[in-house]
Amino acid sequence: MTSREAYDAYTLYLGIKLHFYSKGYDFIKYNGKVKSDINSFLKRKDRYFFGKLFKMYSQDLQDFYIANLVTKDTWVGDLVNEECERVYVDWKKRNQKLSYLFQQEVNDLLQSTDINSLLKVSNGQHPILLKSYLSKKISLETLCIIDDIIGFSEDWKKNIEEPIVYPPIHVKMNKYKSFLTYDKKQYRKKLIELCST
Repeated sequence: MTSREAYDAYTLYLGIKLHFYSKGYDFIKYNGKVKSDINSFLKRKDRYFFGKLFKMYSQDLQDFYIANLVTKDTWVGDLVNEECERVYVDWKKRNQKLSYLFQQEVNDLLQSTDINSLLKVSNGQHPILLKSYLSKKISLETLCIIDDIIGFSEDWKKNIEEPIVYPPIHVKMNKYKSFLTYDKKQYRKKLIELCST
């Protein structure tokens, strides 16, 4: 492993961290480019961790960072542990079976109510869909896909009155959508089918 590989792991980390935790930066728009230089990097005490992560994940490093940084803002030294490996493995499993997961989670939601009731904000309170996400009954992926298809999150932003829980989720959803890969047309069709049964 070279200093260049560790530096590349560092700039990738910075780009994804900025994407999730700063207002003005968009990883996709800027193609992952960040302001940094290798000489400053070589003086960092945590450069060893970037080298280790590059060695551990190599081609999958971007996915590893996304899986962990979408969950919480994490210092690089804390990424080199079993918990972060588990988070990544779970993320990979969800994304490999995304179609099945989406269908299953939406189907479960619609067992006891309809789509309008799931999305409705009553008296400024959290809607059922948001409560389902907060109680881990649905994944962030399903929440983002439904929002991408229907576009409810802006209405939620206006109508949910509490200022603590939903605003960071709103930001997370909008930031995470950039990294979700799926056939929107197919998922829309599937959602319509599930809502009609």
